[in-house]
Amino acid sequence: MKKKCLKIFLISSITICALLSTFSFSFAIGQGKTTWETVSQEASDYLEMAINKMEEAIDTYQGANYPNKELWVQAIEYGEKAVEADPDFIEAHYYLAQIYQYTNWYYREAREWERYIELIQKKKVISPEAQKELAFAYYRLGYAAYQREDYDGCILYLQKAIEIDPKIIKAHYWLGRVFYEIDKLNDSLSSWQKVLEIDPYYPRAQYFYTKVKNSIRYGKEAYSHYEAGYNSYEQKLYEKAIYEYRQTVRYNPNFSS
Repeated sequence: MKKKCLKIFLISSITICALLSTFSFSFAIGQGKTTWETVSQEASDYLEMAINKMEEAIDTYQGANYPNKELWVQAIEYGEKAVEADPDFIEAHYYLAQIYQYTNWYYREAREWERYIELIQKKKVISPEAQKELAFAYYRLGYAAYQREDYDGCILYLQKAIEIDPKIIKAHYWLGRVFYEIDKLNDSLSSWQKVLEIDPYYPRAQYFYTKVKNSIRYGKEAYSHYEAGYNSYEQKLYEKAIYEYRQTVRYNPNFSS
């Protein structure tokens, strides 16, 4: 009986020590609060420093964000040290991806989002906050693909983001843009309709909705020339306006606004 009690005590002690050896902390993300764990105090310290430098850089540079700026150099360095100290530290990959996002370092950003998604799936994190962050990660991968003009990859990533979070408006926005660029006008119009359903006042959504709707009605080339002609007319560039209007009629002889 004494041996059995001793065995139970030892197992309990080992379990408690293991739990205490894992350092857990919380950071506010978006509108929720998610708790992640890391086995490395060093990793958590580096991440905290990275976040502090990121916030300082945002306040200091006011949008002029480049990876060679001193505060961004420090934020990147601390973020990279955090993931080096604990490669499975989900939150470190999340924030490092954001740091690369701010500094427009797209291929590094994509690398971190891919690692972030891999860890979310591996650890089967399924909280509502985690799902929103996962959708955001896919959206950013889609945007990175758009910058590379990898439109097929862009569409797949954006559709995955929407599958996870149907109200992620930025994914619908860029899906509308990419569908327009590859001449899938009906799909583009559907995306803009969704954007307006989510937020009727979303910047430029009504403009793009009208543009795509008229492109379907009159033809994409014809409406593009009409729009260019109208803009030239408004700027009093009359010769250019006449040229654009002639091109409009060339592409669609039955065009009438």
